[in-house]
Amino acid sequence: MNTIMQKSVLEIGTGASKNRDCLQAVHEAISQAKTNLGKETAGLAIVFATIEFARPVVAKIIANLLGPTPVIGASSAAVISNQGIWKNGIVIMLVNFPEEIFVNHAFVKDMDQKGGVAGGLELAEKLLSGFAGKQRDLSVIFSDGIIKEKKGLITGLQEKLGRSFPVVGASASDNFHFSKTFVYANQEVFNNGACGLLFGGRVNFGLGIKHGWKTLGKPRYITKAVDNTVYEIDGKPAADTYQQYLGFDLPRLKTELKRISIFYPLGITLAGEKECLLRNIIAIGDDGSCVCQGDVPVNSQVRLMIGTKESALSATKQALDQAKEQLKNCQTHFALLFNSASRLMLLGRDANRELEIVKESLGENTPVIGLYTFGEQAPLTAAGYHGISYFHSQTFTILGIGTKN
Repeated sequence: MNTIMQKSVLEIGTGASKNRDCLQAVHEAISQAKTNLGKETAGLAIVFATIEFARPVVAKIIANLLGPTPVIGASSAAVISNQGIWKNGIVIMLVNFPEEIFVNHAFVKDMDQKGGVAGGLELAEKLLSGFAGKQRDLSVIFSDGIIKEKKGLITGLQEKLGRSFPVVGASASDNFHFSKTFVYANQEVFNNGACGLLFGGRVNFGLGIKHGWKTLGKPRYITKAVDNTVYEIDGKPAADTYQQYLGFDLPRLKTELKRISIFYPLGITLAGEKECLLRNIIAIGDDGSCVCQGDVPVNSQVRLMIGTKESALSATKQALDQAKEQLKNCQTHFALLFNSASRLMLLGRDANRELEIVKESLGENTPVIGLYTFGEQAPLTAAGYHGISYFHSQTFTILGIGTKN
């Protein structure tokens, strides 16, 4: 953990490169970011890069070029910036914060060995170090997208930071192989870990999170589930729900799982929440069980959901409006986009339409970087940011950052 260096005003510089030579791309992106920042030094660097960059030599070069600047970030199936959406590339945002904004950064390793809750507690304790007597407002987290206890990480964080404390984050992704994903922390890049920021003081932020999928068919109930595996829905094998609606047998469901998971995720209704929590199906067992990308509580109400390109893009607009409303029309100095990798597959070439919607809403000159995730973390209802943060699938999540007047 380090307290991040502060300046008198909030300054941002972004850079990006899709050079196939990873080392050259790092040089190009950092050079651009420093030029746009107007300075050689920064208080924080946020890095998103596609999976081929996830090598120790790349992380060390980033650290060497940035000197003492703290670095956090994650791997992604594709990177997002004002320049475009690239399936091979790196984006870097350099930030200097005003004196009235307090920021700490920290990381944890060996999450699966420690357990999700213990890892979350450790990360929260490190983030809180140096924050005694200071107002805390927001935590931003990046984590390995394939760690086992995704829910535990959030639970541990909020146990220490507060049950209603806003935790917003993204689970790293790879090139859809679901093999290894990585986080960046200072001069290192590693899997099986997490890194994050804790903000306080005069920071102003707006959060928007929407998915755009609609309910389909009658409500059912999860009658048997363990962690992220649903065994029974209404007392029958979970896959029966898909077989009845789609008319597919089990072998065909398995064959077409990728398409089915994107267009027809499960929608979980939780007690006290209005929005559905989506769950991708990532595997179907021979017994008809469905393995989800995220935990599923027993006795929760569940429905099939259906999504289209247009409904997904409509959700993007809604999330942007939501974030701007939370900022109370104050300037968005920069924005981070946490976009589900499933949405990239759903939208295909129309993913560029989504980026245009973002730029039209925020303004062409607002610095934006983002990644495609294997899961997003945020409160289910963004209004007021209060409540438990959940692990989400298939959402478009935007975090706009500014300063309080």
